Amino acid sequence: MDPGVLVRIGIALSTVGLLAGCTAQVPPGPQVDASRVPDPAIRQELLAAIPDMADGAYAFRISGPGAPVSGVFSDLDSVMQVTQERTVPGRDLRMTVTARRVGAPVWVRVALEPASWHRRLGVPTGWTAIDQNRLPAEKLFPVLVDSDGGDVAEIRDTVRFATEVWKAAPGRFTGTVDLRTVDRTDSIVPRDVVDRLGERAAAVPFEVTVTGGVASGMTVTLPDGAVYRVEYSGFGATTAPGKIDAGRAPKSVYALL
Repeated sequence: MDPGVLVRIGIALSTVGLLAGCTAQVPPGPQVDASRVPDPAIRQELLAAIPDMADGAYAFRISGPGAPVSGVFSDLDSVMQVTQERTVPGRDLRMTVTARRVGAPVWVRVALEPASWHRRLGVPTGWTAIDQNRLPAEKLFPVLVDSDGGDVAEIRDTVRFATEVWKAAPGRFTGTVDLRTVDRTDSIVPRDVVDRLGERAAAVPFEVTVTGGVASGMTVTLPDGAVYRVEYSGFGATTAPGKIDAGRAPKSVYALL
């Protein structure tokens, strides 16, 4: 065979080999996970599950690094009752504070332990009416001023302003939110905590559970590992408390609270 032909054949085979090698080394293109593509319908589905006035009275519990708060809420009746155990600094004394708001009036009941402190401090054992000029409701319990149409812990705001919302499983939604955009008047994460986080509050993960078509809980996990949670329960089976016939709270109650 003509030597020139052999040279051309060799060059051609070398070229094919080089091209084959280059093709084999090209990495696959980026794979798009369809389950991670934001779907506006998912956010709307979750928003539709958040309690509103039509759902009536229900029980709630808000927990975090501090003492948990529990109670009953009915936006339909403009009623809220809140209970929390508190300690008194510098004294061997524990107290359970319960506040009730029906419309505008607020009443409070303080249970002291040991009970002998009631006599020592002159604090009544029953309900008393609070003068909100002396002790505003938001100072007594920030959650008492809720006005979000049936959603005590601002789950709705968290979802509405979330950067992204995913449906992880039936009845389980996850996402991230900039906590600075959420109304912090009665959010489950206190205002001072969000302020301390600063820029770290910009992308905080949360999870919402839905039971029987209604949002039954939300968990928010902060960058420092602190976990805040709210639970809603008893829809259709919770009785809203009524007004209380009680005298005005004495000075001793304001001093204690």
